[in-house]
Amino acid sequence: MFRTFIRSWAIPLRPPNTIIRPTTRSFQNGATYRRFNNKQSRSFTNLLFDPVSRKYLALIFGGGSLFYVTHLEEAPVSGRNRFIWIPRSLELKIGDYTYRSMLRDTSSAILPSNHPLTKKVETIFGRILDAASKDPSVDKTQLEGIKWKIHVVNDPRAPPNAFVLPGGKVFVFSSMFNICQNDDGLATVLSHEFAHQLARHTAENLSKAPVYSLIGTIMYLATGVEGINSLLLDGLLRMPASRQMETEADYIGLMIMSRACFHPAESVKLWQRMSRFEKQTRGQVGFEFLSTHPASDRRIENMKKWLEKANSIYEQSDCGTFGSYYNNFQNSVFGSNPDAIFSFRGY
Repeated sequence: MFRTFIRSWAIPLRPPNTIIRPTTRSFQNGATYRRFNNKQSRSFTNLLFDPVSRKYLALIFGGGSLFYVTHLEEAPVSGRNRFIWIPRSLELKIGDYTYRSMLRDTSSAILPSNHPLTKKVETIFGRILDAASKDPSVDKTQLEGIKWKIHVVNDPRAPPNAFVLPGGKVFVFSSMFNICQNDDGLATVLSHEFAHQLARHTAENLSKAPVYSLIGTIMYLATGVEGINSLLLDGLLRMPASRQMETEADYIGLMIMSRACFHPAESVKLWQRMSRFEKQTRGQVGFEFLSTHPASDRRIENMKKWLEKANSIYEQSDCGTFGSYYNNFQNSVFGSNPDAIFSFRGY
């Protein structure tokens, strides 16, 4: 989602642009011309030259800067400084609100808890959770007190999507299985979405939203132009930050799925399939600069670069013995061809 403030594989919605009202000037022959109103720009300039206004602006920006600096922390993996002020309790409340909203929209299409697909997702995600609890680099506080629940949404019309909400609610849309194709592919998607929550990317997005709004307001007051400002704000701040978070989740998820004894090399194949799907549905290769997600080709390069470490973790986890046991378990539950369930196309 991959997720809006909640990260997912879906493309996030954007707020509509503000309409700028033009002014007109008439001539004797009835012809008119239009120009943009630069009143906002003049008003902003007046504020800067007014001593009293400058004093209040200095207090506001000084206090805001202090608040910003005191709420910086180091992000996992990349080590970048990031701004987070949203408390965990508020993050969970927002996650719960989003969960109830999702249930209203999808409840009629959610498969029962005893459906084979739901049980399969539950089993795979359980292994990912167990691996995360044993990973020394994972912040265990993100796992405490969470009631995990799996939801498989059988909606053939919906695009491939999967996400994990703050509070432990997991959603996988049935169209995603055709791209995953096997357990390792599904583990790649689930571990990626799970990694967003381990890294508190939802809280980071929520924390930065007021900052982006403030910057956008200042740019509008200074220039009086909305469209170009929004494009610059997206291209220079929002989207690069989102791509950073996606890359962090790719790396964290790959290491966790490897520790959970899923084949890390499948992550490359998964993104190759996703790249083909994107090209088929969009008809052209997307530009990374204008996307909230890294280009699939870039993700494939990253995965290949990280495979050596992922394979090392896989080997250290004694996955050969576990794999034999798990295959026997899969055969007893799903039959001799457990991956055949991924051909599911709804009913």
